[in-house]
Amino acid sequence: MKYYIAFTLIIVITISCTESKKPKPNPNLPPKYAIKAEPKFQHQGNLHFLSRKGSEVASIKIEVADDNAKREQGMMYRKSMAANEGMLFIFPDERRRSFWMKNCHVSLDIIFVNSNKEIVHIAENCEPYSLKSIPSFEYAQYVVEVKAGYCHEFGLHVGNAIDYKLFNELNF
Repeated sequence: MKYYIAFTLIIVITISCTESKKPKPNPNLPPKYAIKAEPKFQHQGNLHFLSRKGSEVASIKIEVADDNAKREQGMMYRKSMAANEGMLFIFPDERRRSFWMKNCHVSLDIIFVNSNKEIVHIAENCEPYSLKSIPSFEYAQYVVEVKAGYCHEFGLHVGNAIDYKLFNELNF
C-alpha cells in the first residue's frame, strides 16, 4: 500500500511539473468565442470635415457611439471598413481621452475633437490589436475613427472642424 501511494504521488508530481506543449494564446487576439457575429456598420448620420474657412474637405457616413456600451465596443471585432465610413464617439463632457486598438482588426486614424467641434489631435495609422494607449493630449468631447490613411488622403489636420447630422435628430 505504501508503494502504491508513493508511486501515485510520483506520477502526480511528474505530470504537474511537465511543461505543457499546448501553445499559449496571444493576448492581443480576441478569443474565438468572444463575438458570435461580426458587428455590421449602421449608417446613423453623416459627418463633414471642414476647412478653417468652413468649406467641406471630405465627408463620411457615420455610426454613433453615444453611450458607455457603444463606446466600449467601438470598432472592435470588425474585419473591414469602407473608406467612406466612420464611427463618431460622442461623450457627455470634454476631457482628455485615451483609446486603444484591442480586438480591432482594422488599422485606423483616430481624430480627437473638442467641444467647439475643432480637431485638436490626430493619431494616424493606429496598429490593430495594440494595447498601447492613444491619448488625445488635448481636451476632446468627440472622437472620430476612420480607416487608416483617410486623414492623409484628404489633408485633414489639427485646426480643421467637423459638422455632423444624425438621422434621428432635427438640430445639432
